[in-house]
Amino acid sequence: MIFGEKYFDLLKKLSPWRQSLFALVLAQRQFANYALWCDVNEIKGGKKAYQKTLDTMWEFHQDKFNTIDLEKVLDEFEPYLLDDEKDDLSVGDLFSLDATLSISASILAIIMHEGEEAEMASRASLSGVVRKIEQENSQEYSDEELREMEAVDNEVNFQVELLELLQDAKREPSLVKKCFELGVNQGISNIGVSLED
Repeated sequence: MIFGEKYFDLLKKLSPWRQSLFALVLAQRQFANYALWCDVNEIKGGKKAYQKTLDTMWEFHQDKFNTIDLEKVLDEFEPYLLDDEKDDLSVGDLFSLDATLSISASILAIIMHEGEEAEMASRASLSGVVRKIEQENSQEYSDEELREMEAVDNEVNFQVELLELLQDAKREPSLVKKCFELGVNQGISNIGVSLED
């Protein structure tokens, strides 16, 4: 097990807005992956739609008295979601799917609040890191082997730090600003893609 046994239990215990914020940070950090996929596959309007969704969600969290219609936000982004029923998903497709899963989880944590949205985003972000390692080395690894790798260690530490930040935090603009900075991560994604590339 890459994360400790209790980790996902702790994520499930987070309140809906905390789960949403957790997923949003991971979605923000995967923006470069999604942007690259849009460029490679000539997905017109995809980058803009993802960025707009991110911006709206940050605005949603910045002002807890906002009147943003999140169902509408999800509907507007839906055309840019990858069809995961496709048989021939490329590796790039899967990185894009991870990113869209995270941003969808951020919205669904508020609309549905089933309690598994943060875990959904967590797994999506980690699976991208694992996939990149296995793709680069053309082999699969056990959880024990993966846990020893720097990229996986960085991802685990990033997520644990984020969880600890959110656990007892008050819902206030300074927290959202801190989360935003974590998510932007100097423009470098969870798999090392930079928007400058």
